[in-house]
Amino acid sequence: MKNKWILFSYSVPSSNAKARMRIWRRISAAGAVQLKTGLQILPDRDDLLENMTWLIGEVNSLGGEALAVQCAQIEGMEDDQIEKLFQAQLDPEYLHIQAEARSLLTPPELPLLEDRTKELSAILRKLRKRCEALQSRDFFPSGAASKTLAVLDATSARLLKSEAAVAPVTAVARSQYQSKTWVTRAQPYIDRLSSSWLISRFIDDNPRFRFLEADEKAKTSAGEIPFDIAGADFSHQGALITFEVMARDFDLLHPAIIKMAELVHFIDVQEDAVLPDDAALLKNIIDGLVAISSSDHQLLTNALLVFDALYAAFSKK
Repeated sequence: MKNKWILFSYSVPSSNAKARMRIWRRISAAGAVQLKTGLQILPDRDDLLENMTWLIGEVNSLGGEALAVQCAQIEGMEDDQIEKLFQAQLDPEYLHIQAEARSLLTPPELPLLEDRTKELSAILRKLRKRCEALQSRDFFPSGAASKTLAVLDATSARLLKSEAAVAPVTAVARSQYQSKTWVTRAQPYIDRLSSSWLISRFIDDNPRFRFLEADEKAKTSAGEIPFDIAGADFSHQGALITFEVMARDFDLLHPAIIKMAELVHFIDVQEDAVLPDDAALLKNIIDGLVAISSSDHQLLTNALLVFDALYAAFSKK
């Protein structure tokens, strides 16, 4: 019979209170549940077993004792009973995150000042990080994680709409923007590249792109569509960057695109001295593409694949 559980037991000298607390925090961070006094349980996974092996070494170095045992079943408890222990440990934390997210935009009909939107965006980012941390040890999902992500995505969408410093916008018809030449400034970076991806994948089925040098202008009389250029319909508006404006105007506020908008906004606006880890990683990738691309069109081609992968990953989540 295949092993399903890891039982972990340890003891650390009572004289070393800091070490005892550190070990306890390490076990909790791994996602273990207390089965009985002094006995922790985890699902039998290679990464968790490796984690416990390292922990045994640390406990021994402190003068304590520890052991990990793999087993197929626990006598006196059914597997579903044990799984419910894991769910009971995490589900209340998910509910707390949902409640905090719902409270951010109450009442939702009131307009938000720009400083307030920045504050709420930062809070929402922290809530999402907390949710992702819980998911990493959510071994037997009850559905609370997906509900929490839905609440966070809905809150992000409401916040994104509230950030606009213009009157409510009616969704633009895609049919009016087919087979167009989309024009923006040369040397595109995160906002122009991501907006080009949005155009290519969701707006125009057959787009062409032209990159303007400093002394050039868009040929609007010939039907060219400028974007991320001062005075263009699709450009920064209030606190919104071009990617967010286009997502709003074309009614593309899908959960995955909302998450992408958060990352693009962080990189483009650079409000924080230190970018969130996921935004910093995306920035490094874009910087690398800029370095290896020989032209703006090659850079765009390379960047489209990156945003395709990012969208697929967020859609899967």
